Amino acid sequence: MTDITAGRPPAPATDGAAPDVTEPPLDTEEAERSADAALGLKLGTTTRTEIDDYTRLMRGQVALFASAVREGGGVAARGSWLEADQLLGRGPADDCLVFAAWTHVRDLARLLRRLVAEYGEQRAYSATALPGHAPVAAAGEAGPHGLRLPEPPGAPASEHAPAPVASER
Repeated sequence: MTDITAGRPPAPATDGAAPDVTEPPLDTEEAERSADAALGLKLGTTTRTEIDDYTRLMRGQVALFASAVREGGGVAARGSWLEADQLLGRGPADDCLVFAAWTHVRDLARLLRRLVAEYGEQRAYSATALPGHAPVAAAGEAGPHGLRLPEPPGAPASEHAPAPVASER
């Protein structure tokens, strides 16, 4: 099992320069794999130690993705963050039944799947910003590059109609 923080670079050294505030994106594929593995744990064949290991991993990943989704904003993001906060705050005790620990790790894995999906949607939405463009000319008028848009069929004749070509004379 890999630790979610192992893929992140160490904090930059403070040499008087401004720290780089851009953070690399979270590893969604690793989070999905670990959530699938946690959901694949069988109750009768998994030891309590394995469940506890997956619980620690899920808690770390849920915390990372919940904070990333919350920073993305939106009402749904706030709801997911609040649900993550509640789920992380009420983990099972050390002396609880194996079933309670198994149920908790499955709840964390399901929440992690949803947070990963919301994180992916937020990144896709922010990455598809439309480029700036010049205003479009109306039909029959010259645009910013001197090109004319064609007149729609049946439109009234424009006072600035282009000169007829040889075949139209």
